[in-house]
Amino acid sequence: MRIAVEAACCFNRRGFGRFARELLSALARRRDGFDWLLLVDREAVPGDLPEALAAWPRWNAHPGRTVTDAAVAGDARRPAELLAFTRAARRCGADLVFLPAVYSAFPLWPGTRAVTCFHDAIAETFPRLVFPDRRSEWFWRAKSWLAARQSTRVMTVSEASRRDVGRVYRVPADRIDVVSEGADPSFRPAADRAALAAALARLRIPAGRPYFLFVGGISPHKNLATLLDAFARLTAEATLVLVGDPQADGFLAAAAPLRARIAAEPRLAARIHWTGFVADADLVPLYQGAAALVLPSLLEGFGLPALEAMSCATPVVASDTGSLPEVVGEGGLLVAPRDVDGLAGALAMLLREPERRATLSALALARSQRFTWERGAAEAAACLRRALGSEAA
Repeated sequence: MRIAVEAACCFNRRGFGRFARELLSALARRRDGFDWLLLVDREAVPGDLPEALAAWPRWNAHPGRTVTDAAVAGDARRPAELLAFTRAARRCGADLVFLPAVYSAFPLWPGTRAVTCFHDAIAETFPRLVFPDRRSEWFWRAKSWLAARQSTRVMTVSEASRRDVGRVYRVPADRIDVVSEGADPSFRPAADRAALAAALARLRIPAGRPYFLFVGGISPHKNLATLLDAFARLTAEATLVLVGDPQADGFLAAAAPLRARIAAEPRLAARIHWTGFVADADLVPLYQGAAALVLPSLLEGFGLPALEAMSCATPVVASDTGSLPEVVGEGGLLVAPRDVDGLAGALAMLLREPERRATLSALALARSQRFTWERGAAEAAACLRRALGSEAA
């Protein structure tokens, strides 16, 4: 069976881009009898795709602009750009089209079997925190509604997202499959303190005092304003390291107002360090050396940074909403997303009680082993087989 994968999302540096690259690489290691084809929006250069995916045949839809370029600055993909993928998906002779992220969905020819992954319902729950204007929101909702209707089956990444996506897009629960995420094997407990020292030096992060780490998109729904409020109340000497690409890739950005606030408060400015995007070679030691990862998001579909931190035996302080309780479990501390005092208290406790932090570290590492890309690939393969064996809805 030939499966055409919408692979433009693989070039994106946000979480769903990593999901697509990692899940497809894990699927490539299996022997499911699928014949894979990548539908792309550009000619890939060495390093653009993981080795396993670079070996798969590719079909360039030639949309004129890449999906990421078309979606930035409040713009939207033009009808011709969408239809370029529609034509490519129809002509490539696939038995099924797999879209690893609804972000880059496009109309399918009637009767096409398809699986689309809806990672979350963040945009629908907090539209004013995601879209720069009503036009962008309308386009997103129209595209996503069409994707839900034309999909034979819908994929998502947590039980919380399964409930949200089913409610928002009125998809029956028996048409939605949950596929686990995982952490790359490079995310593991610290083996060499020299690697941390080198990473801190490269990123110009002050050494010699504990630091808390945030990893993710610098977007309003990540609730970083609450994190700043909580960190400002922390009396212990510590640093807050913010890791994330300030370029929003089509999402509303929050970097400018956050930077302005920090600059206006000298005590915050002296204790907060921005890194921008960080490659895994430096991200792994950053996780390993952190007192905790802090993820105060208003909503997450999965929360991959939490799992990556836990895989490095680093505890997590996270919101008690959405998927994060599913992922973090006993491997961290859960706080209501708007509870500034609760968040500040959790951070202070981790610095004040090293024994409690050590216990959480061990629990985090143990829990992380429940989530693997191999498990996710097995679940995804089962979803694809169900779609191939059933009539389109």
